[in-house]
Amino acid sequence: MDVLQYMYSHRGSVVSQEQIFSAVWPNATFSPSYVQRCIALLRKALGEDSKNPRYIITHPKRGYSLEVAEPQPNKPKRIYLSALVILMVTLGGIASWLYPDTPQVKTRFTKLMPISSSEENESSISLSHNGEYIAFVRGDKSKQAIWLKNLRSGKEVKLTQKQSTYHSLGWSSDDSEIAFVNQDDTQTLGYFTLDKLTLQSANYRTIYTFKDFKITSQQLEWANNNHIYFIEKRQSDNHTQLSTIDLITQEKRVIKEAAGQDWMMLHALSPSQKSIALASESGQNQYRIDLFDIETSLTKTLATVEDGVQGLSWHPNAQQLLISNKHQLQLLNLQGQLTKLAFNNYHIIRDAHFSLSGNDILMELVKVDVDIIRSTRQEPTQFETLVDTSSVDFLPVYSPDSSKFVFESHRFGTKQLFLYENGTQTLIFSNPNNEELFGIVWSKDAEEVITASKNTLFRINLKEQSFDSIPHSYHSFYLREMYHHEAAILVSYRAADGVTFHPAKFDLETLELTPYTGSGKRLACYAMDIDEQDLVYFSNEKQVFRMNEKNELEIIWKSPAKEIIGLAVHETVMTVTLADKDGYEMNEIDFKTGNSKAIFKGKDDGKMLINASHDFQQFLYLTVPKRIRTLVRLN
Repeated sequence: MDVLQYMYSHRGSVVSQEQIFSAVWPNATFSPSYVQRCIALLRKALGEDSKNPRYIITHPKRGYSLEVAEPQPNKPKRIYLSALVILMVTLGGIASWLYPDTPQVKTRFTKLMPISSSEENESSISLSHNGEYIAFVRGDKSKQAIWLKNLRSGKEVKLTQKQSTYHSLGWSSDDSEIAFVNQDDTQTLGYFTLDKLTLQSANYRTIYTFKDFKITSQQLEWANNNHIYFIEKRQSDNHTQLSTIDLITQEKRVIKEAAGQDWMMLHALSPSQKSIALASESGQNQYRIDLFDIETSLTKTLATVEDGVQGLSWHPNAQQLLISNKHQLQLLNLQGQLTKLAFNNYHIIRDAHFSLSGNDILMELVKVDVDIIRSTRQEPTQFETLVDTSSVDFLPVYSPDSSKFVFESHRFGTKQLFLYENGTQTLIFSNPNNEELFGIVWSKDAEEVITASKNTLFRINLKEQSFDSIPHSYHSFYLREMYHHEAAILVSYRAADGVTFHPAKFDLETLELTPYTGSGKRLACYAMDIDEQDLVYFSNEKQVFRMNEKNELEIIWKSPAKEIIGLAVHETVMTVTLADKDGYEMNEIDFKTGNSKAIFKGKDDGKMLINASHDFQQFLYLTVPKRIRTLVRLN
């Protein structure tokens, strides 16, 4: 049955005995007798003669093909397709009767093994159509090369000699060529020919040089008609679109544009090459999976998932999609049903693909390490490490007196909150359901910390080391600051353009969310704060606004050049953090005098300025993320 199913999925094409064996017996040593016996049994079931076959055609020294004849004019219709379907259903029914618990699609995976023993970072895994090879990128940024690995023999070959930055690989339909993106001074799309005998690459060609747009999809999809599909983003405004390049004419054409707050992220060409699965970010912590029909340009939504989409590919049966969430895998069928594929994992998953048999999953695992460090206003270039673990530690928020801070840490794959005080880290919120968290605020008496998941507030009592869960009826919003004179939190939620955020007030007593508006429109914000009178301040890229006592909107400051990334107000002084490609600076603006002065400057040397104490004497940074990328096989 497995042999028939494999040949049916490749009907009309010649498949070798090695291909069939690898698909059906992926972990065994190749033996042609297994394949030959299955072919003989299938011919017997089909009632055909091997010397005069109607369905399974032998191609000497090449393999077999499954032929499905089309009706010819003025000739009796041949019912080969119907016969094959009946045979498959019959065999499938017998198998279901004998083995009622045998699933059609493997969903249980337990064993995780590295594909390579290299200590270098490996990424951008791309599986060949025949399942025999993977192409991948090895090395770190600007010092990378494209490599090829034979999955059966384990042999590895370096395909590019020039060190550069490579990503987004894709195989031609006959596995004779590999396309790639080269990010050097400019971004280019090219491909080279692969000699399958020597496994050497040749005939490098640059197809297209990108200027206003850049390819952002992690895979290139190369169709039979010599078109390559990809997702690209316009650098000026982050607009995304699905595009294709004709390799013959080298003409680029847009076939679908993102709308509203959507950001197209990933795509996967179906095995029939008639449709493309698309993953788009469609809201705060919301990711939509669509099916786009290439011929009609119609789009059908299959599902909305959460916690990121890091990979999208098709199951060999063409009826399921494999979704790489941040820390888990999910199967999505064409009816929109999701099935989790559970396995022990504490790292980020990227670009998961099924093997041809569906018994293994090949993917990239990424271990990320980010630490929290501190400098002072007196010694801005001297840094002290405060939180140093082998995981992601981020989002430090100072207490009202700036004597301590709470931060989020992803240790062992769990999103938790810790308190840092006097050099000691204490777990304050275990996050029992391991939900995505959106912001941290302190109560004004510093006895309580509040965080939020997509639909629940968590009020954490620091003295009693307990927390209360408070469900709410709104989807994800981000906690920004507590009000002084009201039991309420200033929050932000995703704008329709997908880039900016709207300010709003969340009432802790009524659990109602009230957006701030001006002139009948939602207000976009980048940075936000509240003064002692509970007046709300927020900024866009270049201006700072205030909602006065009459709920009227006022422009109170403009940046001459740099972008506003931070905002804090205390009494009559406002501190604005500005940034550009060269670095950042903090400016103090005195409302009484109107005077402005720079109080702190820093270079953009990779460290991210993330927060400051309320008196602006201490500054917290996140270190440059350290990523260890490994290619693995799950079975």
